[in-house]
Amino acid sequence: MDLAAKASLLTTKIQELGSALVAYSGGTDSAYLAYAAHQALGDNMLAVIADSASLPRAELEAALAFTREHGIPTHILHTSEFENPDYVRNDSQRCFHCKDELFTVMETARVQLGFQHLAYGMNADDQSEFRPGQKAAALHHASAPLAEAGLTKAEIRTLAREADLSLWNKPASACLSSRIEYGRPVTPETLLQVEQAEDGLHRLGFPQVRVRHHGELARVEIARTDLPRALDLAALDGITAAVRAAGFLYATLDTQGYRSGSMNDMLPASAIQGSTANTNLRPAPQRQTQSTDRNREQTVTVLETAVDDMTPEVLAHVAEQALTFGALDVMLAPVIMKKGRPGTLVTVLCHESEAGPLQDLLLRETSTLGVRIRHERRVCLERSHTTVATAYGDIRVKIGTRGGEELNAAPEFEDCRSAAQKHGVAVKQVMQAAMAAYALANAAQSQSL
Repeated sequence: MDLAAKASLLTTKIQELGSALVAYSGGTDSAYLAYAAHQALGDNMLAVIADSASLPRAELEAALAFTREHGIPTHILHTSEFENPDYVRNDSQRCFHCKDELFTVMETARVQLGFQHLAYGMNADDQSEFRPGQKAAALHHASAPLAEAGLTKAEIRTLAREADLSLWNKPASACLSSRIEYGRPVTPETLLQVEQAEDGLHRLGFPQVRVRHHGELARVEIARTDLPRALDLAALDGITAAVRAAGFLYATLDTQGYRSGSMNDMLPASAIQGSTANTNLRPAPQRQTQSTDRNREQTVTVLETAVDDMTPEVLAHVAEQALTFGALDVMLAPVIMKKGRPGTLVTVLCHESEAGPLQDLLLRETSTLGVRIRHERRVCLERSHTTVATAYGDIRVKIGTRGGEELNAAPEFEDCRSAAQKHGVAVKQVMQAAMAAYALANAAQSQSL
């Protein structure tokens, strides 16, 4: 399909929505979607900007200037992702919790204002990338007209240029939280550090930069075309001064240059698989079996150490970090150590490929002087998932079978917890609803056979 045909299909997809709230961040994709939606729907659309500490002030001002220039109706919604501990702890699913908050707030506004649908700016390229936020969009039934029309990032820029939109070549600008290393809590203070450091680098004449927050260290990414200029000693002094002025102690220049999503490099494959765009969560009793390396008999690596001088808060942090690094499970058990000292036994189960980083994590984050390593065999049920519809939204249910016989079924706790927080009910209430819906779906399927 040529570009003109895709553009025509985009208009059709937007018109089919009737009326829509469009999630708008000021980036090229969401800006072009807002522009196209205004062209197709007129006043039956509203561009919605989610404002919080994760949005740089300069980006907010630029986004509002664009919609004013083109007469696009715009509304600012204030989101509260920082009140969600699952967001603040900053694991590999941070983006899901952020977008879940966004679409929850948008859904409330949609009902109040009388719009029919939600839409957001996912493009065709995004579907192959690690973007947990797309799962949140699917849960809230948000439409993605750009992706549905098959438009890639480059094609959207071309259409924006042809429409004489000034931001057609605007550099990508993800939210500030994407600059914080996984496992380090996201706070307004850390985001302000990043924002101030990047503003300083922009003033030095570097238009596309990322300041990655690694505690006292700022890892600076600059577009590769600008790296030769950045490697001048005077420029390096300026970069250091800008970073230190924002509160960092050290600055390092990443020799690979700017690249989108570089923080994901530290994530194990197990944290990324299954988190991309094609997450059409719909109530259906069909089961999708996971990869066979998690089924039946397998060998796992066991890392183990005992400590007697660490607080529960730090141990909980270690456990969360280990899961982010790809641990299959983490267990904390009270033990009595030598000389009668009470302590905690930390046990981590993982695949051998993740053992190295997890071993380093235990040595770095705990007070231990050594980690025991062994390999054990375990027998697992065959696992699959289905998704059921409840009054609290779609909930995934995991099923354990052996030889075709179902032995266990349980709702995914994270889904239940998110739904409970959203609706203000007890987690167990959501879990009970999910299992009831699962039993009903099974009964209906049995009757149809």
